[in-house]
Amino acid sequence: MMMMMDASKAFDKALHNGLFLKLLDRNVSVEFVQLLRNWYSKLTASVMWNNFLGVNFSIFCRVRQGGVLSPMLFSVYVDDLIRYLRHSGYGTYIGSQFIGTILYADDVTLLSGSCRGLQRMLDICAEFGHKWDICFNAKKSQALTLGGHNPDNCYLLLDSRPLQWVNKVKYLGIHILAGGV
Repeated sequence: MMMMMDASKAFDKALHNGLFLKLLDRNVSVEFVQLLRNWYSKLTASVMWNNFLGVNFSIFCRVRQGGVLSPMLFSVYVDDLIRYLRHSGYGTYIGSQFIGTILYADDVTLLSGSCRGLQRMLDICAEFGHKWDICFNAKKSQALTLGGHNPDNCYLLLDSRPLQWVNKVKYLGIHILAGGV
């Protein structure tokens, strides 16, 4: 079974101080983290409405959309999620290699051989999202079964919100179809 999850505005929600701590935990040099901290501490924005530009305000979260470092920084930000999923005992393995989750930027894919396992992985994602201010959008998340038909009696929830089963999804431009062999 496969769950394609949408992390709503995930790049916009990455907490700066949390990101810097995660970088330091991964032995990134203090000087580089200080450089990033200095750079990110100067981020400002303003709102334009009816051709009127509002007052600048400081931004304390987000990695820059389109920034060269942003995908790497966001990967560091969510790397603990992969570790939690891997150590949960749920998900798919090939031999001893965990392949229960695939992340590309803010798109999260979960793979599990059972509904129970997939639900537990969803619970882990929800817990992580609450802690690190990442909102997984249940309305844009979809489940399907690879190599078989979608189950009739598997009701999955993400933060108490029901998830839908579909017969095909589009992931990174590729159409993936549910169904038997």
